[in-house]
Amino acid sequence: MRGGAGMDAGMGASMIVMVVVLVLAVTGAIALAVLLRRAVTGDPAEQVRRGAMRRVAARHDGGSAQTSATSVSGEVEAFLVIPDISGYTEFMQLSHFALAHSQYAVSALLEGIIEAAEDCLATAKVEGDAVFLYALRNTGNGGGGASGPDVARAIGHILEAFYRTRAELAAKNICPCEVCRNVERLELKTVLHSGRLLLYDLRGQQELSGLPVIVVHRLLKNSLGLPRYVLVTAAAHDEVTLPLSASPTQHLESYEGIGEIASYVYLFDPESLPADKSDGARAGISAKAGEAMRKFGQNLRTLRS
Repeated sequence: MRGGAGMDAGMGASMIVMVVVLVLAVTGAIALAVLLRRAVTGDPAEQVRRGAMRRVAARHDGGSAQTSATSVSGEVEAFLVIPDISGYTEFMQLSHFALAHSQYAVSALLEGIIEAAEDCLATAKVEGDAVFLYALRNTGNGGGGASGPDVARAIGHILEAFYRTRAELAAKNICPCEVCRNVERLELKTVLHSGRLLLYDLRGQQELSGLPVIVVHRLLKNSLGLPRYVLVTAAAHDEVTLPLSASPTQHLESYEGIGEIASYVYLFDPESLPADKSDGARAGISAKAGEAMRKFGQNLRTLRS
């Protein structure tokens, strides 16, 4: 009896050790596969940025409305807008086995922002989960440029396009992975500023510099702690009246080396955004969402094979 019990205990311990070894081996294999995949495909966030910038460059070469803004150099008065996707880092980390899915979803959202803005706002850079946009201010001397109402409409189009694209990606979802099931966790924060800055060319790339550029980027790191809003600095507020139903609240930020920045914060419900009902807008977003979902399906089949 005792010998049999001792044998059973020994076999039980051996089984536990085998299970632990097997779990460690599987975990190690998974970690190695993730590392190898990253080494081959690169950082998905960087792929999103590069892909979006390639498409921006293609539109510039094709003579889009943005080219008029980028043909100017020297000191200019300009509006600066940065739509920033919040929840991006957590979203990209939801599943190491669906990085391609998160890449396609974020890429579709960034493209929606750029396309909605480009009639008024030129794209300076795609900065990971954000797009740095600008428009030369119409100074009334016949030189063209954008007015405050133009920029207000463009921001309205950006908000509407982002949430419409997000809704369509969620509605067309056929994939059960963590990424695809959580697209609607992504939100949009937008900062608007204006001022005098320098436009110049660096190795064929249009660059912007000056204190307003620093300010608009600093304001992305603010004390609001909210995932969804539009923050308009006092410098731009008198010219830009946003097409949002809620009234803004005054807000003050302070940064070392810059000082206090007065601004106005607009909170909004995506359901209350004015819809862009043009056939072109609907077709563009639907095509983009459909393409993203087709790629989702392709990647899902690849992961399962």
